[in-house]
Amino acid sequence: MESFGTNVLNVSSRKRLMKILGVDPGKTTGLALIEVVDRRMQLLATTQSRDSLCLDWLELLKSADLLAVESFQLRPQKARTGSFDWSDMLTPQVIGSIRTLAAMHGKELELQSPSVKPMGYAWSGQKYVAKKPGTHQQDALAHATYYAVKHMKAVPASAP
Repeated sequence: MESFGTNVLNVSSRKRLMKILGVDPGKTTGLALIEVVDRRMQLLATTQSRDSLCLDWLELLKSADLLAVESFQLRPQKARTGSFDWSDMLTPQVIGSIRTLAAMHGKELELQSPSVKPMGYAWSGQKYVAKKPGTHQQDALAHATYYAVKHMKAVPASAP
């Protein structure tokens, strides 16, 4: 009987569970691709885009199994202040592009409330600062991480 080294068995027994693309949509869209292997998360890529049609990061979308996308809801009290008067509502447009591309390429998509970001930050080992500008890639990583821990029981980088 032929014997195989334990290294060969360990490598072959590793199972890639899923690649998750976290997306923070908007005028500047943050993107973070993670892979979950044996309940461990590994960051593969982060970037950002200003393409509202999402075509300049289509290959990244295609490489993912699932997209964890921050949702957008217009809150009545905010709308009544006039904050969105004459707005082109770019974030919902970007979300529409993402939904269309995900459907065209057979990708699962989960919309997540912005309220999950603090937990996603903690689980990814990041420090969350509310309303801090320019954190699009970090927000995207928080959404991907939140999905991985919550739905796939991945091991958090750090516990809250």
